[in-house]
Amino acid sequence: MSLLQEMMDIVKAIYDMMGKYTYPVLKEDAPRQHVEVFFQKMDKNKDGVVTLDEFIESCQEDDNIMRSLQLFENVM
Repeated sequence: MSLLQEMMDIVKAIYDMMGKYTYPVLKEDAPRQHVEVFFQKMDKNKDGVVTLDEFIESCQEDDNIMRSLQLFENVM
């Protein structure tokens, strides 16, 4: 399974879980669009592939992701 497919599965599960609590109701293709935008942002050299290094670099540059990880670390 590719990283893209794994991200799609995760985002779709989150949207399925939270979608019913949002207003307006999310469109069916919202998870796919969200993942595509995220992957384009992570693909630093624009070769259509997100390497582990690109993924880590993108996560480190994103304040929201870093805050989430710090919250998780505090719980552990």
